[in-house]
Amino acid sequence: MKSYFEAKNLKELCKILGLPESESDKVQIRLDLAKAIRRFIEKKELTHAQAAEKTGIGRTVITAIMNGNLNKISTDRLMDVAKALGLRLHLEVA
Repeated sequence: MKSYFEAKNLKELCKILGLPESESDKVQIRLDLAKAIRRFIEKKELTHAQAAEKTGIGRTVITAIMNGNLNKISTDRLMDVAKALGLRLHLEVA
């Protein structure tokens, strides 16, 4: 018996987590922000402590983002971290 669930897309993931499918866009935005932050930190070869100092947040928050543990980190906080690292944010509404 497997002790995990598999989701093929974000809508399935939302269903597994008991979230409305309408939340999938919000989840995607959070994932995209976290991936961009992680790529930047890895590209610049920053330690978690250096990234934390640069952004003015705790090292544990950076570590959580790097590990994909976003459940206690708001979208606004992710945006603040990205901007503090020098990333440009662009929201496109179609």
